[in-house]
Amino acid sequence: MEDSDLHRSDGSILQVGDRVECDSHRACIRFIGEVPPTKGLWLGVEWDDPTRGKHNGSHEGVVYFHTSHPTSGSFVRPKKVKGGVTIVHALQERYGLKKDEYAGIQKEELFVLDQNFKKTNVEMVGAKKVNLQQSQFNKLKKVSVYDMKVYAGGPEGELGHLCPSITDLDLTANLISSWERVAKMTKQLPYLRDLTVSENRLVLPNEPTALCTSFSKLKNATMNQMNLSWKEILRCCSMFVLLEELHVSYNNLVQLSDSTHILKHLKNLDLMTNKIADWEEVLKLGNLPMLETLVISENQIRSIHFPDCSPTEKTSYFKKLKILIIKSNFITEWSSINELNKLLHLEELEVADNPILRTFTYDTVRQLFVAKIGSLKLISRTPISFEERKGAEIDYLKRFGTEWKLAGGNSDKLKNNPNNEFITNHPRYQIIADKWGAPEDSELNEKSSALKDNLLNVKIFSPKHPDKGTLDKKLPATMSIQKLKTLIQRLYKMNTEPRLSYSSHKKINGPEIELDNEMRQLGFYSLEPGDTILVAW
Repeated sequence: MEDSDLHRSDGSILQVGDRVECDSHRACIRFIGEVPPTKGLWLGVEWDDPTRGKHNGSHEGVVYFHTSHPTSGSFVRPKKVKGGVTIVHALQERYGLKKDEYAGIQKEELFVLDQNFKKTNVEMVGAKKVNLQQSQFNKLKKVSVYDMKVYAGGPEGELGHLCPSITDLDLTANLISSWERVAKMTKQLPYLRDLTVSENRLVLPNEPTALCTSFSKLKNATMNQMNLSWKEILRCCSMFVLLEELHVSYNNLVQLSDSTHILKHLKNLDLMTNKIADWEEVLKLGNLPMLETLVISENQIRSIHFPDCSPTEKTSYFKKLKILIIKSNFITEWSSINELNKLLHLEELEVADNPILRTFTYDTVRQLFVAKIGSLKLISRTPISFEERKGAEIDYLKRFGTEWKLAGGNSDKLKNNPNNEFITNHPRYQIIADKWGAPEDSELNEKSSALKDNLLNVKIFSPKHPDKGTLDKKLPATMSIQKLKTLIQRLYKMNTEPRLSYSSHKKINGPEIELDNEMRQLGFYSLEPGDTILVAW
């Protein structure tokens, strides 16, 4: 096997550090040379997918290269790998004229690209015009070479000469090995504003700021699924001095850090589908001076809090945030929704697929969101009309009016003094009462009667604590199983979370029904007056 096996189709030679593809799997070359007792050249590669390899770069006691995972290394022959093509070659392949210039062209061979860079077949009529338009490289603005095995830019200056008008470049899932190679391409594109390098493994430059001139007008960067830490992401972003929008999904991020010095112009940040669990990490971004949109969907966040102010004050965090998208997390408590009212300018909120949405009916949950967050204009992309807000806030006054009065609330301002617990649980109540007027006693009595009709007379019994006997309780059918567990922990003075089930009074020795979903209400399980809730630990 000869050195010629290391040549790419453009004549360049594969080197250690280059990216290659083998059997549709990508890897990085870590070693080139012989591996005795076999003859000929071998490439020692580290696979992106560590389960594809067999070792860590060692063979028969000899260390040929090192890997970051004990099974991500392999040896392969050079002729089995693809070293890639230049971006110029890829552009000509995707957007260029057909070689035969329409002689014998079949209908299915002709296509145009839609805005998502997908091929769409066209009719023969006007096909020549379409293909000629695509071949006019100097007019191309949005360009994608997605998964075309691009490894570099090609001859010096050729990309800029061929496509000088590019504003949007998608390099997703290619064989580019370093940011230096990306910079050599982008330096030739003076109008580039949007860059996507997702699903690449790019070696970080030693001095990122030295490459700033190659990204002088870049406003939008997408770096999804690149196995980057937040520290590494910031190093990349230090090259983008005008960056306003950043997408870094699928990077397994857990920790963040104060990024004001790097992301001072950032308006939109997408952290979707990572592993952020602690809201304290999100707060580290709270001083970004220009941030208007924050996407943290599909993470592991359980609660939201702004510790710098009281329940009725506005936070100093996220001073310009208007849109928060926090779908598919683990938010369960209404206290987190109260906290969102502390944001100065929050206008739009998306919270789908959080457990809190299952505490009441959809309409009730939406009403509570509207009432609790005064600045909202849209929830889940649905506008909040004046009439909806008015109805939600007046219903909120009635729903919690009795609780307000019992806590010290009074329509007479001189006597109005609700306790701290009520204010913490309902920080907007007084604002709403001042806006629409406190609810009349007749309205509260009506509400109270409705609640009384909704109470369940049940028995609570624990076989492990027979000394407690059977407890008789009146519980609202709308009580969640989670809140019931908290109540039972207090009754039995236990810190351990109980397991709950119930038996029907109509079926002696009948089956026990598990109360297995904390977000469900008692009414969901068809409990009836006289049924017994059984407690186990």
